[in-house]
Amino acid sequence: MKRTFKVFAPKWIYKLALTGFLICVLIPGLVCLIDDGSMVGTIVSAVLFSPFLVGALCGYRFRIIVCQDTITVRRGIGKGYSFHVNEITKVVRRVNRNTNLGTLVKVTIYTKSRHVSVETLMTGFEKMESYIAENVDPKKIVTKERIQNAN
Repeated sequence: MKRTFKVFAPKWIYKLALTGFLICVLIPGLVCLIDDGSMVGTIVSAVLFSPFLVGALCGYRFRIIVCQDTITVRRGIGKGYSFHVNEITKVVRRVNRNTNLGTLVKVTIYTKSRHVSVETLMTGFEKMESYIAENVDPKKIVTKERIQNAN
């Protein structure tokens, strides 16, 4: 059976980060143009909110590609890497049961030298979770559960 799929963050997340960056830079720029002030406020806000821009670009490029027994991780910044399913040393499932937001799950896959995380909001999360359950030894899978009350 051929198993090929991708796991990635939905487009709305990095569109939201990019929009937030643009709003935080454009508002001081407009104030500067209207009041004939200096551009210092615009430059400072661009520097302070640049992590939104970096996060949007990194989130846009991050992908996990599963092709049969090989998992390839393409990071936002830096080189991508691949590993075989047999190289997985541990899988940690963190289940956060929150009465306000519902159940959030984060799966972290560890190899000898690297790790990668997949979260509930990512497209293809369900496929990845079932793939891990089918192909990794159950003794290597650890589940940690946390329950938060609304009060």
